[in-house]
Amino acid sequence: MNRKLFVLALTFAFVIQAPQLLSQDKGGEPGKPAPNGNTRPLKVFILAGQSNMQGHANTSTFDYIGKDPLTAPLLAAMRDAEGKPKVCDKVWISSLGCGGNQYSDMLVKTGKLTAGFGASDSKIGPEFTFGIYCEKMLKEPVLIIKTSWGGRSLNTDFRPPSAGQYQLPKAVQAVWDQHPQGAHGVPKLEDRKKWQEDKDAASGVFYRAMIEHVRKVTKDIKQVCPEYDEKAGYELAGFVWFQGFNDLVDGGTYPNRNYDEYSRLLAHFIRDVRKDLSAPKMPFVIGVLGVDGDKNVNFRKAMAAPADMPEFKGNVLAVDTAPFWDKDIATALTNQGTYNNILATAYTLKKDGTLDKEGKWNHYWKPLGTPLPEEQIWRFTTIDATEKKDQMEKRDRRFRDITLPAGMENWYRPDFDDSKWTAGKAPIGKGSLKNWAHSLFDLNFDKFPSRWGAGEFLLMRTTFEVEDLNCDSYRIAGLAIVRQGFHIYLNGQKIHTTNSSANNPRYGAIILGADQIKLLKKGKNVLAAYSNDLYNSTSSENYAAIDLRIEGITKADKQKLDLALEEVFSPKDREALKGASNGGYHYFGSAKIFAQMGKAFAEALLPLQK
Repeated sequence: MNRKLFVLALTFAFVIQAPQLLSQDKGGEPGKPAPNGNTRPLKVFILAGQSNMQGHANTSTFDYIGKDPLTAPLLAAMRDAEGKPKVCDKVWISSLGCGGNQYSDMLVKTGKLTAGFGASDSKIGPEFTFGIYCEKMLKEPVLIIKTSWGGRSLNTDFRPPSAGQYQLPKAVQAVWDQHPQGAHGVPKLEDRKKWQEDKDAASGVFYRAMIEHVRKVTKDIKQVCPEYDEKAGYELAGFVWFQGFNDLVDGGTYPNRNYDEYSRLLAHFIRDVRKDLSAPKMPFVIGVLGVDGDKNVNFRKAMAAPADMPEFKGNVLAVDTAPFWDKDIATALTNQGTYNNILATAYTLKKDGTLDKEGKWNHYWKPLGTPLPEEQIWRFTTIDATEKKDQMEKRDRRFRDITLPAGMENWYRPDFDDSKWTAGKAPIGKGSLKNWAHSLFDLNFDKFPSRWGAGEFLLMRTTFEVEDLNCDSYRIAGLAIVRQGFHIYLNGQKIHTTNSSANNPRYGAIILGADQIKLLKKGKNVLAAYSNDLYNSTSSENYAAIDLRIEGITKADKQKLDLALEEVFSPKDREALKGASNGGYHYFGSAKIFAQMGKAFAEALLPLQK
């Protein structure tokens, strides 16, 4: 379905459902018995927002919660007697937007609340502990209706109806006025009418989807909650809004980090939700975005501001999630980046392109076999694609497998006769990195020991002799400035493929697995590679450089390396990262953080019941 049809369908569904809302059974007022005087109405809580409301905390991070004495009781509430995620007996959920395409899907997942109602079947969001503590504190049935989509803003996607048409801030409009012919991020004057039309079409799409889902569920609650007592009815007992990242980073809507417009929009949002759901006093909790902890002060203040407005006094609260930001995980992730870069780098290159062997972590790994890598003789040849299906325009070139010339199909096998190929030492190069992505380097690959040749594709192979295989681990140290990818073969078997960018002036480290290590043998070994060069559109030049060597590390040296690396990545860091499964803007995908937030939302919302 294209975007316009999608918008029209949601708008039509929103309109035709409006009359039905008036006839829905609302049950008693919050905290009061139902009209029949016997049974309390089912409490219905609405949770809405973007990806952090979806929830990206993998269940694999649960154990980390128990490491902290302050949160260990929380973990106990989240698990059953067998240590599995708790299944709530009296809490049901209908969740829209957490399956398939997490940015726009309309898939619905329903059932008793447990883990798996996050962004995937193995994840949780705030809904998990929110429901657990609702069940614990209320001691009565609860229904959660959750609607969430990743990457959705309040200023456009969730834009409330009463907020009016999206308009550029004056400061941004002034910039647009200065560039009638367009500029980076500024459409041409003749395109701006279409820009506004597209913005209007996108505005409020997910607000309407949210309202429609709440109406649909409450129209037939028994489909989600089999124990629902229709005579008792239900009450919309509260709303939790947890969103903000897309607005936080939207400099076009909030120039100079002035987020007053967010406060205005959120106030409209609260009014419109209450109006459209015929719940004028429905308690409302604003989950204030806490990404980066106590940073982003202006935005956090703007999010919380509606709670201080006189009209919302007593039934709108702001819950700051910044205190749940885990500083240990944040520190560990920073250190992990350095750590991973060390592990992924066998050797760096000096500015002149020569190998830097004086690196702090290099001397633990040793070359495998003889002759030494820098003395090994490679046999290589270059070819072009000859069949039409394999050919691509020069500017569109990318890594791909092509039909090889007759007689060369088995070029990587140990018994292949490569005696007529060019002989030379590696690296094998072509062109230079000058004026390319790595401006610190001015590497002329034509000055490397061997010239690549005229063909786009390179086939290369070398032999080395091994006397013993007494290392604990083995790796390939490879210089592969070929950007699009390459194949590596060992003794006639493909052992590695990279299909993505390898355009980095360093020798990367590829650790060999157990099955690959079995291919190594005492005596003669054959290492081979297949790759293609890259067309540099900025200088009309093809460039590439490649070299491969196999190295090993003994168990004793590996222990020394691990100990040395603890100055970069400590045991505390390793322990902290067991509590993370995603990026920082998703609160590290930490169940510890999401669990605390869900509990805090429940503890803030439930006292607002009257």
